[in-house]
Amino acid sequence: MIKFLTTTGILCILAVAILPLYANYTGNGVTSITDASWYRPLMYTGAALVFLPSLLGTVFSLRTIKSGEAAVGLIRRVQQTGTYVNEQPQLNIEVMVTRQGQQPYPASFQAIIPQTAIPQFQPGSVIPLLVSAKHPSKVGLDRNGQVSQEQVQSLLNEQMIRQGVAPEMMEIAQHGEQLYAKVLEVVPLGTSHQGKLPLQMTLGVTTATGETRTIQTKKDVFESSLPQIQQGHIIRVMYSDKYPNDVALMLQTGEQDIQRAFGGTTD
Repeated sequence: MIKFLTTTGILCILAVAILPLYANYTGNGVTSITDASWYRPLMYTGAALVFLPSLLGTVFSLRTIKSGEAAVGLIRRVQQTGTYVNEQPQLNIEVMVTRQGQQPYPASFQAIIPQTAIPQFQPGSVIPLLVSAKHPSKVGLDRNGQVSQEQVQSLLNEQMIRQGVAPEMMEIAQHGEQLYAKVLEVVPLGTSHQGKLPLQMTLGVTTATGETRTIQTKKDVFESSLPQIQQGHIIRVMYSDKYPNDVALMLQTGEQDIQRAFGGTTD
């Protein structure tokens, strides 16, 4: 529609420019056209049809979702639109959206991003989003911090459970107490799958009461985390009396691991 209106406007402007020349060429005089009652309305209409659609397109693209459901977006692609506001570029950002209770799905939105913040909006980055309750395909950047760290963690936990992490492990991670454990033994149980390696681990854990426990547990560990859990290393774990024979590992998570959790690796 915008293209049609713009084309119509250009034709009107061409008519405004050519018709007086043609009238002068045929001897009728320029004023026979310029003084006609339809000439000025045609000129103004042409100008409006050329500039108004693009202006409205820019205005509506700058509208952002100010409230909605908390979500997380894995940036898949970023492209400048050519529009600048206060010398700051407008970006078209394609994301894989993760919402509570939903499978990740693709969406895109436009946003004005300060030049200094552009490095934070690159493919592979994870950003907080707001999703329209009525139209889930409409998403926007959470600029006011409405998406809390707890909500992001809850979304991450949900994705980890979908990927095979036991719910009780998530409960230990959320409600257990932080302890230190010594890695006594690590035995691979198979080959890597989706960046994870199954391991049989033997850990020595000292509880808050001073009791020392030897815990044997099977874990699927991201390959990027393997250097942290070599035999003899001290690692952080979460322990709960409700599940005395297991712990949740507190390992540093690599960027690619987060990408897998929130929609897979980028192109």
